[in-house]
Amino acid sequence: MDSLSLEHRRTRTRFLIQLGGLVEKSGLLETFGITLGEDLQKSSDMKELVAALFKGFLVLNEMTNSEDVNLQIWASQGLDDFKKIKF
Repeated sequence: MDSLSLEHRRTRTRFLIQLGGLVEKSGLLETFGITLGEDLQKSSDMKELVAALFKGFLVLNEMTNSEDVNLQIWASQGLDDFKKIKF
C-alpha cells in the first residue's frame, strides 16, 4: 500500500470516528437503543435499531435539502449547543 492511500485511510478513519462521536454526543445512540461496543454488522439484536437510525439519517438528509431548513441557523444553534456539552 502506498503512503498516499495509507494517509487517505487514516484521514477517513479519523473523520468517521469524529462523526461517530457526534452521533453519540447527540444522544441518538441512547434514543435508538444502540449499545456502545456492539458489533453493528454482526449483532442480530442491533440490526433493526441500526436500520431505524439509518432511516433517520435519510430523513435528515431529505430535510436539509428542503427549503424549510436554513443550515446557517442550524450551525449557529449547533455551536450554542456545543458550548452546553462537555467533550
